[in-house]
Formats: sequence, C-alpha cells, structure tokens
Amino acid sequence: MRLRLLGASLCVLGFLTLTGVQAGASGTAGSADPVVTNYDTEIRVERDGLLKVSESWKLSNVSGTFTRFVVTREHLADDVDHVQKIEDVQVKVAGQDKKSELATNGDISSIAVADISGDIQLDFTYTVRGAVAETLNGTEVRFAPLTGMNLTVQDANVTYSTPEVTHVSCFAGAIDSNTPCTLAQIGETAGPTFRQQGLPPGNTVRMTVGFPKGEIAANSIVEYRKTFKRAFSTDTAQLVTALAVLLLGALALLALYRLRGRDQVDPRRVVPASLFSLGQDTRIDFTPPADLRPGEVGTLIDERIDPVDVTATIIDLAVRGHLTITELEHETEYSRPDWELRRVANAPSEELQRYENVLVRAIFGDSDSVLVSELGRQVRANLGQVQDALYDGVVKRGWFTERPDRTRSLWATIGIGVTVLGVILTIVLALVSSWGLLGLAITAVGVGLLLVGRHMPAKAPAAGRVLGQVAAIRGELLEMDVSELPTDQHAELCSRALPYAVVLGGSERWIDALVATDDDQDEDEGFHWYRGPRGWHLQYLPDSLRNLTTNLTGALFTR
Repeated sequence: MRLRLLGASLCVLGFLTLTGVQAGASGTAGSADPVVTNYDTEIRVERDGLLKVSESWKLSNVSGTFTRFVVTREHLADDVDHVQKIEDVQVKVAGQDKKSELATNGDISSIAVADISGDIQLDFTYTVRGAVAETLNGTEVRFAPLTGMNLTVQDANVTYSTPEVTHVSCFAGAIDSNTPCTLAQIGETAGPTFRQQGLPPGNTVRMTVGFPKGEIAANSIVEYRKTFKRAFSTDTAQLVTALAVLLLGALALLALYRLRGRDQVDPRRVVPASLFSLGQDTRIDFTPPADLRPGEVGTLIDERIDPVDVTATIIDLAVRGHLTITELEHETEYSRPDWELRRVANAPSEELQRYENVLVRAIFGDSDSVLVSELGRQVRANLGQVQDALYDGVVKRGWFTERPDRTRSLWATIGIGVTVLGVILTIVLALVSSWGLLGLAITAVGVGLLLVGRHMPAKAPAAGRVLGQVAAIRGELLEMDVSELPTDQHAELCSRALPYAVVLGGSERWIDALVATDDDQDEDEGFHWYRGPRGWHLQYLPDSLRNLTTNLTGALFTR
C-alpha cells in the first residue's frame, strides 16, 4: 500500500508542477516562506462508518490558491480498489463561506480554495464515505488526510470522536516510512489522539483506528480495476462455468453431427462394379454403373463441387464426342500454351445431364469455338448455374435429401452467428465483469459449429450402393492391368476411363497407357478428342493434359 501511496503522491506533485498550482499558496518575493503553522482536525466516526471531518488550517505568508489533497483510492490485491468519496464540502474564512472546488484525479481528491493571501485560517467541513474496512476481528478506519503537501506543516493534531476502539497506529514522514508519529494514543475519556510536529513538504501522516466487531459498520466502496487477469478470471465459479459450457457445447455438437450430419451409409461397403463389360462379338463396352458421370462421382464422394470435378467433366464431354480439344502451336518455347475448345456439330445423340448442358452453354455461348485463355468472365459468371445444376442432380438421384452446399451454408451461418455472439459477449463480459472466459467458451462453441458444419451434408441411404460401386471402380482404376484391354479398343477405352481416373485417382497410369499406343517416331495427330500442334508426339500427352487442367482451373475458378 505504501508503494501505491508513494505513486499517488508523486502523481500529485507532478500534477502541481505541470499546472503551476501549488498544494498551498505561494509567498510574494522577499517575504518569508509560506507554511502551515497549525493543522487541527476532528473526525467523528458514525455507526454506519461515515466520517464527518472538521479541519482548521492556519496558514502564514500565503497568496494565490490553496489546495489540499486526500488519497481516496487504495489499490489492493486481486485488482480490487477501496474507494473513498468526499462529499458535502464547505469552506469558511472568519465565519464566512468561501468558494471551493472539489475534484478527483486518479487516486487523489483535491479541495482548492482561491484568492488566499497573508496569514489566514481556513475551516473545512466535509464527509468521507467508504473509509471503514472490515478486518479479521472487526473494522478499521483507514484515512490519510495529510498526503502530498508541499508546504511545511509545523504542528498537526488529529482527534477522533468514536465509540470503543481496540487499537491505533500512526506513521509520519516519507510515504514508506515506519517512523511513528510524535503522538498516537487512546485516551481514557476521549477518543484517539494523534500529533505530528515538523512535517516536511511532501511527507504524509497515515493513521489507523480499529474497532471491535459490530461497533462500527464497514462501508468500503469496492471497485475492480479493468485488467486482463480479472476480465478473464479463473476463479472456481468462472472456470467451472466456462468448462461446463465447453463440455455441453462439445456434446451438443457431437449429438448434432450424429443426428444430422452422419452419412446413412456404410463407407466400407464395396459393391461389385466395373467400367467395362463384355459386349457383342467379344468387344468390350464402356458401361459405368448407373450411368455415373465423373462430375457426379466427385460431388458424391466429398459432398462439394471441386475444380477437378468440372475439368474432368470437360474432358469427359470431349471423350464422348461432344467437343474437341486442340492444343495450339507454341509461338516460342517459353510462350504460354493455349487450347481451342470446339463444339462438335454431329455430336452423339445421347442425352446430356442438365449440368453438362449448362456447362456447354457456359463455355461456348452462341459460338462454336473458344480459346481456353478467353473463357474469362462469362464462364465464371455462369459457373454458379453449373454448380446449381450438379447439386440439384445429386439430390434428384436420391443421394442427398437436400443440397450439400445449402446445408453447409445454413450451418456456417448459424456457426458465424454463434461465434459473433460469443465475441460480443466476451467483450461485454470482460468490460463489465470477470466472466470473460464464459464468452470465450461460447465463441469456441461457435467455431466448433463452423467446423462441424462443413461435415453436416449427409448422404442418403440411396447413395450407399453407389458409393460401394465407386469404391470398386476406384480399385479397378488403380489396379487393373491395362494391357489386357483389346488392342483395337485400347485408345478408346483408356480415353473413356481417363476422366474417372482424374476424379478417383490413377490418372497417370491411364495417360501412360494412351502414350503406349505410340509405336513409332513419327509425329502424332492425337485422338478424336485431343489433337496436338504440329510436331506433337503422344509422349507429350502427360504434360499437355497437366497444363490443360491447370489452365482450365484458372480460367473457370480464378477471380
């Protein structure tokens, strides 16, 4: 406490220096130094803890403004402040009311009286609320009326008018001094009396008067400092409540996922399926089960439309004969590659899925051809329609009860709302109380809801068999001996399988199988769906398709 009072005194003196207002009036040039020749005060302690103070200041050689200070805020442990409030201030000179100004700045309250000169007596009366604190065996008055004076106080006398007291103490001098006052005693008939003679400028007198339990009521005014430690208190009540909210939130998220987000299928189930079947005349037909398309497969697996799903769909449309991909000649070795996508006039009569039709319209518009480098804004503007059609398609097939993107959006909105609410509560609770941890716990639940919301789209039971077939197809794409395919159908069947391998994995081995059809050193034209520039060889196909995929993704999804 002494160190804190020292800081308070220094603040007072610093304040005086900056403003030019002294804690006592200044003398005129050539005259004696101003002093407080005598300070007498009587402090009556009421049963309710209110202090009624009457002071008499006898000043000599003064002029200007006299200001006296009282420490009215005591800093205790655990960010607790005991605050005293000075009220009902009256100042008189020779029995006449004198105007005064009461102000509080930080830990210090001041009473200033202007227009003081010569030798004069000032009589102060005021009340102090909040000066009685509870102790282990009763209560104590803790009051320091003389603090931070920059005038010499020649003689100070303080008398308390109180009921029964148990102990007193008084220290004078520097703020951290343990030097007893000149006098501190409990009178037999009168209240405690304190005296200090020759108090130098800047020194203080600190007094304590103790009372037995039940004699004087404690009336401490408690305020809490706004600190991080207090705002996010880890006391038992706050910590247990925050942990309970976290635990209940985690259990609620788990229950929510199990009830709404868990797939209603067995992900380990494998259903016999193949992309190839034996047709007439020992020919191999390409027959994906349930007429699965690569874009649908990708959406079914991870419940979202990825760039790879769209690029695989474009390659699949080309392989099936609805458009062609032509790699243009490179102007220089380091020039950026480009491709022309051209609509096929006499395309197969098979019915395209709705999302495929929307994608074709988005790519070509009213034209029959377009460069990949010029797909640009129009395609990106219509890409949302492609995604809508694809999401609607997987719902129509019965694989989901509702669109996965809308499910994620719904729970993301709820998660953001809970998170924002948690942040607001954290700020409010931290500012006005010590329950900031509760706000953090609610924020954590909101973040958890955002994370769980990504997995809330749930596959319907109808998707179970299809997922089992997809698992079988993935195994086929990764492990099938491609050399077993008929030689005369090798390029056709590998091309048909390639878009599925792009989505499910193993695309490199199917591209290598296409490259293996090149049995000479002559330049190659390519396939019906992909044609290279002049001087192109099938050995360039892996790099060409890799670059094509990168450029398509950039054209379709980069904003």
